[in-house]
Amino acid sequence: MGATMDGHTTDSRTDIGRGGHVAGLISLRMTIAMAVITVVGGVIYILGVLLGSRHEFTERGLDPNAMSVTEQFGSGMMIIDTRKAIGFTVLFVLGVVAAVALVGRYYSRKEVAPLEHAFELQKDFVADASHELKTPLAVISTRIDLIDFRRAHGQPIDGALADLRGDVDRMNAIITDLLVAARGAVDTEPVPLAGVIDQSVDAVRPLADKRGVVIDKRIDGDPAHLIVRGNAVGLSRCLVAVLDNAVAHAPDGTHVTVSLGYHHRGDATIRVSDHGPGIGENPERLFRRFARDDDGTTHQGYGLGLALARDVANRYGGALDVESTSASGTVMRLTLPLAS
Repeated sequence: MGATMDGHTTDSRTDIGRGGHVAGLISLRMTIAMAVITVVGGVIYILGVLLGSRHEFTERGLDPNAMSVTEQFGSGMMIIDTRKAIGFTVLFVLGVVAAVALVGRYYSRKEVAPLEHAFELQKDFVADASHELKTPLAVISTRIDLIDFRRAHGQPIDGALADLRGDVDRMNAIITDLLVAARGAVDTEPVPLAGVIDQSVDAVRPLADKRGVVIDKRIDGDPAHLIVRGNAVGLSRCLVAVLDNAVAHAPDGTHVTVSLGYHHRGDATIRVSDHGPGIGENPERLFRRFARDDDGTTHQGYGLGLALARDVANRYGGALDVESTSASGTVMRLTLPLAS
């Protein structure tokens, strides 16, 4: 964990340095653009004044192309219409102010955009961490209760301790994945989905056992061919959120089924089905951050689970949606492109 945190700090400092370089470059470009606007506007202003002076000759019955101005007015004399000069001056000032305002607004927004993006990533990280660590902490609490029970009754606890260490390692991996997501980075590698399902089911099983819910697994096809590009921890986070939601809304003593197979488009698909009361109308509301489904269950989360799960699926080019829902149950569908 220390190496990961140190690496994240280094990357953050690098990003800040790059951000400062980009901001300096944008400021230089803005200065150059404003200087160009001022010079071009000044040239146009001078030309306008000179053109106004030629019209003044004509108004006085003089032909500047046929006679010398110096014969009538002496050397160095030039006639300029004051009203026209004032008009050109006002137009020049307004034009320069408008152009500078537009250029300043454009480059200011470009300078602020990285800060806004970093702020959004920070807010998402805080919300994601508070939610994503909730399920593994609940699992660890259940493991500890099991260890206390077995120790009090003289039963072996070695297996439960090994599972507890695995839960801690899983939490460590989740934190690392959250830090990667907070940087906006996407690290992909070939990931067998069968292994992701096994890992996710193992993570949720203590919660399911506590409620008397049985989790069944089914694979349609050769698991060796159901491989996608992504990150095993991130994909497991996504599936754990879906499974946790299904277990929480499944009636006690029922089954939750996780099936892996092919989609009609040639992608890999994971379906999680339960026998709960259904989602009702507008299931998309559950994918909005901080959306809550007040259905009377004891499952009180922050309304981030399915929203975060969809974010992870989108990160790896996939999709998460509600395939079907009714009073007899709901089927959630996770679709991911197969690795070439």
